[in-house]
Amino acid sequence: MTTKWFALIVTAAVMAGCATVSWADTTEGTSSDSEEALFVMWSGGKFGYMDRTGEVVITPQFDSVWRFSEGLAAVRIGDFETGKWGYVDKTGNYAVGSQFDWAGNFSEGLAAVRIGDSRTGKWGYIDKTGEYIIDPQFDSADAFSEGLARARVGNKWGFIDKSGQYVIEPSFDEAWPFSDGLAEVTIDGKRGYIDREGNFVWSTTEPRP
Repeated sequence: MTTKWFALIVTAAVMAGCATVSWADTTEGTSSDSEEALFVMWSGGKFGYMDRTGEVVITPQFDSVWRFSEGLAAVRIGDFETGKWGYVDKTGNYAVGSQFDWAGNFSEGLAAVRIGDSRTGKWGYIDKTGEYIIDPQFDSADAFSEGLARARVGNKWGFIDKSGQYVIEPSFDEAWPFSDGLAEVTIDGKRGYIDREGNFVWSTTEPRP
């Protein structure tokens, strides 16, 4: 029997990273792939995926999930402490086996993954086959945006390219992904926007409203 799901926004908090998933969550809806979009749903304490008609496509079986991105979704089986993350395709088959202690969405062909716990583990980047393109070496890392990704070493954030090299050295107390050519950062109480060379185009010492 086909199961129908109302689009109730019910979030499940993930203890680290404050990530959320919802009963009906997708951001893949470009005009070219909107018919193939899958939505996160939840039944019996497990997560799975449904299509836009409410029909279950991937049976709920995962303990935590991310939305689909670039054709794959990060999923975890097991609890927060000991469970492992892998990636499934839209048929529910594993494209990358469960082996990571944390995993992010694919963006620009790469996904940030962590080996080890949240305190001492290291982050690197894999491709869609699970091969490391950038070996785990960062204390924190985020998805690529406009060819660059924010990555932290110690207490400072910088931006790396897809070879894993810093193109903007880690000197910021906080940093956010690039969007439309600029990234928001803070350093020594100064907050503003930098360009792809790391130069401030605007900054202020005033607290953000």
